[in-house]
Amino acid sequence: MENNEKKLNIARTVLVAAFALVLGLLFLLLLVLPKKTGELSQLEFRVLAEDPIRGKDASQIAEELANGKLSSNVDTFLEDHFPFRSFFIALDSYSGRLSGRNAEQSVLRGGNGRLFDAALRPVESQLDENIADINAFAEANGLDAAIVMVPSSAAVYPEDLPLLHYEYRDADYIARIREMSSAYVPDLIALYGAASDKEGLYYRTDHHWTMDGAYLCYRDICERFGVTPMEKSAFTVTGYEFYGSFYREAGLWLTEPDTLEVWRSSVLEVAKVTIGRGDRAKKYEGVYDSTKLKDDEIDKYAAYLYSNNGLTVIENPLGNGETLLIVKDSYGNSIAPLFAMNYSRIVMIDTRYYTDPTLPKPSELLAEYGITRMVVVLGAESMVSDCMLVYLR
Repeated sequence: MENNEKKLNIARTVLVAAFALVLGLLFLLLLVLPKKTGELSQLEFRVLAEDPIRGKDASQIAEELANGKLSSNVDTFLEDHFPFRSFFIALDSYSGRLSGRNAEQSVLRGGNGRLFDAALRPVESQLDENIADINAFAEANGLDAAIVMVPSSAAVYPEDLPLLHYEYRDADYIARIREMSSAYVPDLIALYGAASDKEGLYYRTDHHWTMDGAYLCYRDICERFGVTPMEKSAFTVTGYEFYGSFYREAGLWLTEPDTLEVWRSSVLEVAKVTIGRGDRAKKYEGVYDSTKLKDDEIDKYAAYLYSNNGLTVIENPLGNGETLLIVKDSYGNSIAPLFAMNYSRIVMIDTRYYTDPTLPKPSELLAEYGITRMVVVLGAESMVSDCMLVYLR
């Protein structure tokens, strides 16, 4: 009995010593390894913390120490530059999924190589307020409107969801929009479910729809508006390796990349794109930002129409002579070039960024361009949360 206790004490001592040795080694590595302060993390797509002390005098350090800011910054710095950080993030992510914590994560690991956003838990009144804002704007300006709520990929691929997950209510949200609005509201869940090849309609590592997903919606809206949609054969398709927002957030680094497609045409290559107004306006030729498609670029989805901006105008001199208003979040960036193949002008408003007081009111844009038709393209999260649709006035 005495020998067993002695062996147990030795084992405990060895374990504590090994643990202390590992901690000491990690602390030593933290001190000596080079720090990528202020650099963009290629895996997490965010800027790593700066040194919380460097460049500050004693009075600044004392002030930040007193108000607690310094300790918070030190914690963030240590987290961002901890040795083998990416390995430990992946270890925690994969072990969490294996231990049954998958359903509690913000990004769920599903079947068929898919990652899913956690189910929304919206405030019901916000959805109604957003629909009311859209209805009021359309009715006040006599617009022929279509409202597109792009469902989450989980609502389109329920067969790939993990066994345990919270309820996805995208179908209920679409039904609610149809109930409250006289606008045309396509049911993309049904449309995508009936597609001959629905596997490629959403990215596996990102929340956005693919160009194929956007294209099916574009065809549906064109038919509603009496516009002849362009065939896919009218485009030259180029693919680029792409890791999306789910990948960066989940820490599941072994996940296979997606392919982001860019659909080009002679029309889209020469279309004029103007972002903003007046002295601040930026002008481009072509609807794609080729700088975002380089191998070392992370957010390749930002190549579509130069990412998110409050006001964007696309001009196609070979269009049908009409102007279409698109009220959108980031989902609209990939579908707008398709509409630009038909219309002479696309006016895009992203109400999340429509805060510049020098920008005209949306109703003034309608009068300026003679707009009679509007398409609202919002992801489910934007539709059920505050995406600042009160700017539609």
